Formats: sequence, structure tokens, C-alpha cells
Amino acid sequence: MRILIGNAHYAPASFGGATVIAEETAAGLRDRGHEVFVFTSTSDNTLGENRILRYEHHGIPVVAMRIPAVRTISQEYDYPPATEQFDHVLEAVQPDVVHLHAVQSLGSGLVAASQARGIPTVVTVHDAWWLCERQFMIRATGEYCAQTAIDPDICSTCIPDPAGHRARQSRSLRLLNDCAAVLAPSAFWRDLMVASGVSPQVAAVNGNGVSRPKPQWRRTARNGPARIGYVGGLSPVKGYPQLVAALQRIRRSDYELLVVDSFSNLGMVTMTHQDWPVAGLVRLVPGYNADNIDEFFDSIDVLVFPSQWKESYGLTVREAVLRGVWPILPEGGGTAEHMVSGRNATVYPRAGGVAALAEALDRYLDRWTDLTPDPSANEAIPTHDQQVAELEGYLLEAAASAPQPRPEAAQPASG
Repeated sequence: MRILIGNAHYAPASFGGATVIAEETAAGLRDRGHEVFVFTSTSDNTLGENRILRYEHHGIPVVAMRIPAVRTISQEYDYPPATEQFDHVLEAVQPDVVHLHAVQSLGSGLVAASQARGIPTVVTVHDAWWLCERQFMIRATGEYCAQTAIDPDICSTCIPDPAGHRARQSRSLRLLNDCAAVLAPSAFWRDLMVASGVSPQVAAVNGNGVSRPKPQWRRTARNGPARIGYVGGLSPVKGYPQLVAALQRIRRSDYELLVVDSFSNLGMVTMTHQDWPVAGLVRLVPGYNADNIDEFFDSIDVLVFPSQWKESYGLTVREAVLRGVWPILPEGGGTAEHMVSGRNATVYPRAGGVAALAEALDRYLDRWTDLTPDPSANEAIPTHDQQVAELEGYLLEAAASAPQPRPEAAQPASG
């Protein structure tokens, strides 16, 4: 089977959980004997805008397009130059099936182009981007909107162009429902997508595979204060303001805070120590990758994951517990599906906000040496091999479906 994969980022510019999954499943499908190709973006400023770069990563051919650094909301959703370049790649590769992950900045036109050629198309929805203009269901106030079905009437109170958003959401549902499959990383996220208008006939769960530590790896015994890890950068969506406020609230300094600047993987520095006015020792560390993930989690004792939205999965939390790190996270969403409070995590009430997070941190610091995730609570977390095996089944089924070309699908989004 010849498979064309699309994602906003790809190695060596790895960034975000969707990219990890795109890379791991691409490698897994290749190892199962399939021909795999990748279409992605690049920030390589030696290229002119909308030009392409061809390279290979671990034997997989990659076509990367230079996307403008500054884009409008409309261009994030539908970018005709990317659609045109992707169509050239479709013509050259002639895939049996197209599998798209996070396509923000590349645009919804990638699905339209594939469908216009009659190529079976599978989309994995890693977040709410297809139906939520703000991507993570966080209102302009910074609060989670808490919709259990994304409704354009409710969305109209949160975005500048309600009519344009309604057209966007309608187009998204049309494109998604014409796919051979729409995959979600968790049951929670599949149910939310179906409630929001994705057909239950195409919606399915393909749980994200999570890397295990290397066979010879063991946690390093140590003394000293508890080491708190945080990987969300300065993003309000990931809970940066709440974490700072909670650490200030507990009025103690018997900890080290290790803050990951994931943007370092894209060649950027996005924070300084001044961004972290807390009493404990703060260390800023570069983003980790598949090669040094074990070493990063060995450097922390607890992972604080105060995300303000109910995430579709929460890959980082699962990577942590599998390496003996105790996570602290709010209840609800895909993140909490494999977490059992008191056994392999501390799950605090989301409605409790900063106060609940501060209480969880305070209690953890009082007894952190006694808290180790129970391995038996982690047994349901999928491996990469398990995810790829299941995904291969969906892609083979899609490739066998061979839909007819839909020329109208190639029309750009209106509004």
C-alpha cells in the first residue's frame, strides 16, 4: 500500500504531540512494508514562501513547503498555495490512501484535493481545529468553553466573524464526513466529534501509541528536593498562568521547577527566568525528542499538566507515568482516561482551578518520596506497535473503498 501522510510539522522540526504520532506511525507503517511519503511545512528561511524542500528522514521521502510566518485565520484554515502544492504531490505519488493529521497552516484544502481525485482519505483529529476557530475550545477570556457538542451558535459569541465561522464549520463537517474514516485518539474525543456532527459511521478510535523506556533504562536514585516538570511553555491553554499562581499560593520553596521550552526544537527561545516568579529553583531546559525522552523524565519526579481544555489524549502524561513520574492533572477529557487518582496520578477537580492545583501540589510535596505510579494501572496504555497495527487496518479498509472523484470538493472555502 502506498500511503501519503500530511502533518503541519515533521522531523527534524518535531513539535507537538500530533507530530510525534505522525512520525511514529509513518515509521511503523514503513516497517510493515508499506511505501510511505510525507507532506509537511518548513520554517527554513532560505526558501522563498510557498517553495518546497525535498529530503528523506529515516528513509521516508518528505516534501516540506515554506508557509508564510504570518497568516490570517482564514489562511490557517484554507491556504490555496498549500492545496496546489499538495495536489502536485498527489499527482507524483499516486497514493492508495491519504492520512492527514494536524493540518493547520497547510489547510483543509488538503482533504479537498485528495477527495477531488477520488483518493480514499483518513483524517486523525488531534484537537478541535476542524470545528473550533480557536482550536482548543478556550474562549478569549481564557476559560474552557465546556461544550459537549461544538455548536456554531455558541461559537458565534467567541469569534469575530460568526457567519464566516458557520461556513467554515459546515465545510469541515462536509469534508470530514466524506472521508473513509475520521480517527480520534480517545473515546472521549470520538464522542465529542460525533456529537458535533461527524458521522458515527466514519468516526472511530485509534488510541495514540506511547513510547516505552528503553529496555535497559532505570530511574536514577537521588536525594534532594522534589523536581517538578512542566512542558506547556507560556501558553494559557496549557495552564502556565495557573501553575505560576498555584506555586505562589503554596508559599514554599522546597522544589526545583524544570520548564521545557519545546520551541527550541524549532530553533527558538520563548521564555526567560523572569517569566517564572516562583520561590523554588527554576531551570529552563530544551525540548526533548525520541532520542532523549528517557533522560528528560529521569530528571523530574512529578509532571504538572494543568491544561485548561479537555485534551483529546495527553501524550506527555502517559509518557511520564510509563517512566515512573507522578502526574498531576485536572479531571476529564482524554488525558484522564488512563489515570487513576491515587494509583498512578493525582487527578484534581477541574472546577477547583488554581486552588485545587495548589492543594494537589502542596500535598504532593509533603509526601512525594512515597508516590510512585503503580505499573498495573498503566497496562491499558497502547504501544506504538498496537496503534500502528490498528491504524493499518483502517487504512487498508479505506484503500479498498476507492471512492469516486468529487470535483466540487476542490473548491476553496468561502467566508
